[in-house]
Amino acid sequence: MSPAADFSLEKAVTALSAAAVQAGAKPFKGATGVWAGAVEIAVLDTVLSIGEFQPSSAAAVLPRLRAFKAFRGPSNMMRVLAMLGPAGLADFVQDQKQIDLVLKASGALLDAGINGAEDVATDGEAAKTQREALLSVVGVPECAWEYFLLALGLRTPETDRLQKRWISRFISNTTGATGLEGPIRDSLLQAVTERIDTDYQQRYFGRMPTFTLPQLRQAILRVEYFNTTG
Repeated sequence: MSPAADFSLEKAVTALSAAAVQAGAKPFKGATGVWAGAVEIAVLDTVLSIGEFQPSSAAAVLPRLRAFKAFRGPSNMMRVLAMLGPAGLADFVQDQKQIDLVLKASGALLDAGINGAEDVATDGEAAKTQREALLSVVGVPECAWEYFLLALGLRTPETDRLQKRWISRFISNTTGATGLEGPIRDSLLQAVTERIDTDYQQRYFGRMPTFTLPQLRQAILRVEYFNTTG
């Protein structure tokens, strides 16, 4: 379906809102839509959202990340994962394969010079070395580096292309509409954000934090990463 062919904004907003909530879109205190100050949570997100190893759905990931963030706080230290070890991670990650992969991935990135988010490179030899370190871990998919950067809120030409492709695919798969680009797509996503926020505020009598566009993007990118790597 093209944008002009029987496209209903209201129906699209309703369908996308439902799909995003099913994918895990939900407001919570302190949410920004990225893990910019918490590199260890970005690694957890990157590993736990791999579809091949996630036994349920992408929606199951965010509650675990929120629980980890609430318990540990955003320490922004990669070595926190190693310090916790398998026993400590088991409180937040039920699958042993995922625990092993978290420890191996975080160890590889730590060896490549990443302890905090500020150490992550987006270009040059440093970025190449860090990317290769992450992808050298058996079980880590090819697009994991770009998802890791997106999780941290870092942008490169590759992440921009991937984000655009995944969001367009989510919209197309949900609504059947293709070719929604630029201002049309942006207006649609903003309308979906407002719908989800309104629904949650009404359901919880205005006591929920505001749901934002970055949070919507985060949920969409996670489910598309999950589907790509499943």
